[in-house]
Amino acid sequence: MAYTDYNTFLLLGDSITEFAFNQFPGPDENVQFSLGAALQNAYARRLQLLHRGFNGYNTRDGVPLVRSILRTEHDAVPDSKKIQLAYVFFGTNDACRKGTSPTNNEHMPLDRFVANMTAIVHEFRQRGIPLVVITPGVHDQKLWDTTHPEDLLTGDCRDNETNKLYQDAVKKHLGDVVPVLPLYDETMAWIGKHGSEKAHSGDYSEILSDGIHFSGLGYRILYDALMKLIEKHYPDRVPANMPLKFPHYSELTDETFAHID
Repeated sequence: MAYTDYNTFLLLGDSITEFAFNQFPGPDENVQFSLGAALQNAYARRLQLLHRGFNGYNTRDGVPLVRSILRTEHDAVPDSKKIQLAYVFFGTNDACRKGTSPTNNEHMPLDRFVANMTAIVHEFRQRGIPLVVITPGVHDQKLWDTTHPEDLLTGDCRDNETNKLYQDAVKKHLGDVVPVLPLYDETMAWIGKHGSEKAHSGDYSEILSDGIHFSGLGYRILYDALMKLIEKHYPDRVPANMPLKFPHYSELTDETFAHID
């Protein structure tokens, strides 16, 4: 075991995960909340983030992907580098309705989506890796139409009804197997308590940068819900309950780094 080895926190998903470190989502030039930065800050000197987000990917792609990632990043490394916490966040692309566009390979029928998610979860469970599954969140069709008007012509569209349907399917089939973060419900609950008049009217431009991808506020809602779920189901993975890597500076001695690799 190398003194400098770090166990990891795997973030696996589609473009919403790929953009998790983006501080400038959408047209706003102001620095915004970053999910990736916030998680790495919370787990500083405890876990290292393993950032694996893939724009346009769905659960069909996630099945072989997760097997490859876990073989390389977990199975083939010493205990001191293995994955100790993970989230999987697919479904937003799976829930995209299939229209006439020849380039839309994202849609997965609901039964295929559930089967794929079950297979992905199995890969983590058979390794005993603490996992949170995140479901699709809210969608703003009007906002998306302004940035991707071509979808109106082909019918390759998303909607909140389908997002909630896919969310509820994950809760139903996997909720007793693994902690599930129902992001659509969480976001709507946040809007009910804290949302502006605009959000209450169905305009989610404060939460979404383009109708699908998150603004800093959207990522903050996800971050808060994720940390609460980790605290509830994996209390030993709460940052405050994990030991720091390397001693406190006041405890350093000549022997501290005597055998460092």
